[in-house]
Amino acid sequence: SILEIMTLYEARAIIEKQKNLAMYHPSAEAVSSVLSQMPAKLVTAIAFNLFFYFIANLRRDAGSFFFYLLMNFLCLLAMSHLFRFIGSATKSFPEAMVPASVILLALSMYAGFAIPKTSMLGWSKWIYWINLLQYGFESLMINEFHGRDFPCAQYIPRGGSYSDYPQSYKTCSVVGAVPGETFVNGDTFLKLSYGYEHKHKWR
Repeated sequence: SILEIMTLYEARAIIEKQKNLAMYHPSAEAVSSVLSQMPAKLVTAIAFNLFFYFIANLRRDAGSFFFYLLMNFLCLLAMSHLFRFIGSATKSFPEAMVPASVILLALSMYAGFAIPKTSMLGWSKWIYWINLLQYGFESLMINEFHGRDFPCAQYIPRGGSYSDYPQSYKTCSVVGAVPGETFVNGDTFLKLSYGYEHKHKWR
């Protein structure tokens, strides 16, 4: 996160001094910093996602849980290193905050949740394809919805004199519903709503 940039600038004066005195190369410090922070990042990811997964009542099987954990940890690393890159490419903390804020906003908006891929304008889709988060979001959505049928909560037409109509005349009020069926297939919903397919799960 943006804390990566703050941490980078706290140590910058020491690193530059070591470089000028030919003690350590900045790349050695960068690699050691990444490796030393890995256990803390792993513990943080497990501690947060372990509770969040069950509070959100996501899919209750081991394979789905560990895949969820893996994707979240990879997204954490990707964002962490993106902000480290921004910090290393700038000369001061205020200078780093401007691109970091703009990039964070763009990545959040174009991850596929706020604006689904199917609704994005043609000129802006390049932001989606270079977005680190959208690949993780797509994988997590597929992980949760693949191979599942969700019961309908609301039908069209609903209530009134229509309640006595046979099921074959009713349709679920959700994208991907098939007339007459009492459920919506998760894969069909993802395909039509977001343009996601199961073959992209490990992409």
